[in-house]
Amino acid sequence: MIDYVGVAERILREKTNRCLGRVRLKRLRSTDFTVISNNCWAGTVYRYFNLPYLSPTCGLYFFAEDYVRFASDLRRYVTLPLEFIDARDSSHYEELVGKGEENKVVAKIADIEVVFLHYSTAEEAEEKWRRRVERINWENLFVKFSQMNGCSDDNIRKFDSIDFPNKICFTAKPMKDVECSVFHPSSVRNGQITNDTDRFRQNFDLFGWLNSAAAVYR
Repeated sequence: MIDYVGVAERILREKTNRCLGRVRLKRLRSTDFTVISNNCWAGTVYRYFNLPYLSPTCGLYFFAEDYVRFASDLRRYVTLPLEFIDARDSSHYEELVGKGEENKVVAKIADIEVVFLHYSTAEEAEEKWRRRVERINWENLFVKFSQMNGCSDDNIRKFDSIDFPNKICFTAKPMKDVECSVFHPSSVRNGQITNDTDRFRQNFDLFGWLNSAAAVYR
């Protein structure tokens, strides 16, 4: 089911980000922040403020269990090499076929996989990944997750247990026992969020989050 209001919101926002971004920036404590996300949400945030991408997690996504591992040991994973594989060799191949994404660029980082959704070649994906890894601000880091791409309640609780203060998780249902959860009711199907980038601030104070105390990722 298409969220037409969300689609319209995204189209209008993308058309006005360039001129309104500088106005929104005035409400931020700092413009030097890194958002790590499980999908394209990080890129949406940077475009909202008309800022350069200071995160490698733009234009791509992870399946849920892979992302929890990635976020749990972020400093190590971003230093490891990308090993590009044929999507047919992906452990998530059936899911990729179901999404119509069996021709997307896929890479392994040790025991996890990354789907480079918006990159046409492995060379482009690696160049942008490496360049943006160098831009990470480890002194002002924000980590976001969503209940999508095979995300279980256990994945969410493991993410919630990561010892990092500036983290959020958009969930397809209220989860009062999860401290970092933010209920995201739009675009929910079969217990999963199908789209969190159209209404990317739903039920969430983005400015308050980015203006919270700077946190160092150990």
